[in-house]
Amino acid sequence: MGIFSKLKEKNVNRSFKKAIDFYNHGNYEKSKEIFLLILDMGYYVVECNDYLFEIYYNLGDLNNALTYLNNSLELNPDNINNIINKGTILYKLEKYNDAMVYFDKALSIDNTNDYARIGKLSDLISLKKFFEAKKFLKLITIDSFDDNILNSYSCIFIDLNMPDKALIYINNALKLNPDNDMYWNNKGNILLDLNKTNDALYCYEKSYKLNPLNAESLAGKANCLDGLGEYEEALEYFDKALEINSNCVICWVNKSVTYHKLKDYDNLELCLNKALELNSNNDLIWDKKGLFLDELGRYDEALTCYNKALKINPNSISIIINKTNTLFNLNRFEEALQVIDKAFMINNKCQDVALVKIKILKKLGNFDEAERLQNESQNMSKMEDLPLYYK
Repeated sequence: MGIFSKLKEKNVNRSFKKAIDFYNHGNYEKSKEIFLLILDMGYYVVECNDYLFEIYYNLGDLNNALTYLNNSLELNPDNINNIINKGTILYKLEKYNDAMVYFDKALSIDNTNDYARIGKLSDLISLKKFFEAKKFLKLITIDSFDDNILNSYSCIFIDLNMPDKALIYINNALKLNPDNDMYWNNKGNILLDLNKTNDALYCYEKSYKLNPLNAESLAGKANCLDGLGEYEEALEYFDKALEINSNCVICWVNKSVTYHKLKDYDNLELCLNKALELNSNNDLIWDKKGLFLDELGRYDEALTCYNKALKINPNSISIIINKTNTLFNLNRFEEALQVIDKAFMINNKCQDVALVKIKILKKLGNFDEAERLQNESQNMSKMEDLPLYYK
């Protein structure tokens, strides 16, 4: 190597260290500029691609992050961390089936990797494959001493409507890291699901003391006050939360619940419309708005909401039931029967579906079939109650 080459390499090494320093101090733009220059020169190719992936990811530019991550994977295709990272980006881009390929690939390399497991479980939940998620959980042993991992598993159990299990793992996370405000907030959500309102209130207050800018902890406290019948005070805390984060979808949806109890339908509708303006791809919010419109007798508008919800989640039995009930209210019994039969195709052992079909059959004069189904329904299982508050 000649003297000029040595000097060039020395300068590159110095620049590389400087870029890392900028990255560590959060100066992503300056760090990115140097890494790109070094990459163009052909030095530190793997490292530069890895850092550029991290930089674009932290800046929220997922498409560029994916570009540099793909470059890294071409150079080192068996790097399990980057395989998981690719699954995570695809998940965030809502390409759930593509993401699953990479989480499964990571698990084929190391089936004990908790990040790959959590990625797969989150993906299954987003795909509404709850049975498969629960089945996968039964196959694994959770023995992590990483508080972030334990919190993530707790969130998985919340999403699967298993609050008792969720409470175990969030408590373990808090033992390891008692000063994390989001962990306390998550524990509050779990306790609220378990109808332990006063205990939940303590957790939300603890979360807020640790981080006064945590809008979700204020919204959680508002949910508790709502549950205790303190509606006006609940609205005050929702407003405080929205002062911190006006784009808090959770706040807008749960504030609508309080307005519903106060029979303030104008403000209820404003809250749901704001939530949908912020997130129009959420079936639960469309369903909630449909129920509200049905209650007011605005049946055609309610059907529009249910149709939008079912476009997002076509296999939701609860939404299909709600749509059927609205058609029933419109005396469109033949159409209602066709819709509820779709729910039967998804689950023919659900008592809630059977009872809706029975009342339609009676309206259509099919009393023998209604009686037969009535007898069969006694041995069917009921649906789990959906949580009142949106999380």
